[in-house]
Amino acid sequence: MAGKRNRRSRTNKRTRRQRPSGRGDPGLAGALEEIERVLATPLVELMDSEEERAHARELTRQANLAPALVRFRELLALVGEGRRGTQAGKLTPTDAIALASALGASGLASVEVRSMEDLPGVAHLFHWAVAAELLIVRGARIVPGNWAADLQRDPLSAWFKAATTLLEHGLLDGFRRGWRKQYVEFLDAGAPFLLSAILNAGGEAPVAAIEDLVWERVAAAYGYDLDDAAERRHVDRLVQGILVQLADLGAAERDEHTVRLTELGGALAAAASVVIDDDELE
Repeated sequence: MAGKRNRRSRTNKRTRRQRPSGRGDPGLAGALEEIERVLATPLVELMDSEEERAHARELTRQANLAPALVRFRELLALVGEGRRGTQAGKLTPTDAIALASALGASGLASVEVRSMEDLPGVAHLFHWAVAAELLIVRGARIVPGNWAADLQRDPLSAWFKAATTLLEHGLLDGFRRGWRKQYVEFLDAGAPFLLSAILNAGGEAPVAAIEDLVWERVAAAYGYDLDDAAERRHVDRLVQGILVQLADLGAAERDEHTVRLTELGGALAAAASVVIDDDELE
């Protein structure tokens, strides 16, 4: 399944009509038709066996329920066929407030919103959507991106695109800047390692063990004393932030003491482990 997951971004119907037809070359025409068929086929239908299809259907079900995908759908509903943004290509304050309200944010009346960035949750979602090609910014115009249709038609593909994009940008720092950037980027870079470590531990691990693992890596990298309680508390809070992001993706579930990867999280961890050297895993 992993080999079939990373398909190219799909194009919209207008772009497809502009592609070469392959007329005059039956072989080329057939190849183009096959490419169109694969691009238009949901991941679940590309699986070879019924067992693989059943697994893909379960992953699709989980992807549909992921809180992040629910919020992306709210964002796409606001944008519609296209919406005028600010000159900087962001949501207008009015639209940002409307989206925050649709997402269930509270206390909006007490927040002075002069820019989308004044609502961190909205700003994070918007920048994430643009990076994942769910939205495209064309000057001051905001329109659905190449992957927008998959939120409904093939949510598993859209989920993998969104999840891997967030891993690349960082579960913590993501699309923010300026807060202990180097330190946070170190933790973000270790997120694939953390996912693989949980997967290798059987798919679940004690939260305390995860905090110990991350703290030991941070202390070794930055020269902290392992008994530095103040710095340890800061790292533990960042670990909690990572776990919150994984839960938001629908990749993990946790109680007070344990974090467990969902099947969706296991698939993401398996994909993440590909980019980790065997020596680092050892």
